[in-house]
Amino acid sequence: MTYDQRRQAAHQPYAPPSMHPPPHPYPQPPLVPNEVGDERRVLAALIDGTIAFVAGLGLAHRLTGIESVAVFWCYAVACALGVSFVHQVLGAVVFRATVGKFLLLTRVVREADAGRPRFWQTVRRWLLGLTWLPMQPLRSLIGAEGDPYEDACGLRYVRKRDLRR
Repeated sequence: MTYDQRRQAAHQPYAPPSMHPPPHPYPQPPLVPNEVGDERRVLAALIDGTIAFVAGLGLAHRLTGIESVAVFWCYAVACALGVSFVHQVLGAVVFRATVGKFLLLTRVVREADAGRPRFWQTVRRWLLGLTWLPMQPLRSLIGAEGDPYEDACGLRYVRKRDLRR
């Protein structure tokens, strides 16, 4: 705006429309709550892992009947991975929580906008989660700093009460 236009606008009772900033076209995303602590994450992972292991053993027992031990353990591993996938991925997409997270009042949200997690984000989180807990003792032995899986999938674990505003 030139000097003459500003001078003319100062003498008018209302500013011309060009002086007002346009309204924001999109609503601002809600603030994403802080992450839960490592204790809750590990405890939820242990609960969910126990559920997948026990359900996998039970399902393998029903499927194999009386066969060799090797066949049973192959079925047990496959069934545990299948139960874990359904529990982790579909539980997070549909309910925002698995059983372990539900018991600890924790929910899974998108990091960008605190929305419901997407299917492929939860699949990626499940695949990374298969290595997260088993790698912790090794990481502590070598003295690694930080969490390599943090923010890898764009998901965050938050307390349920923090989602209510």
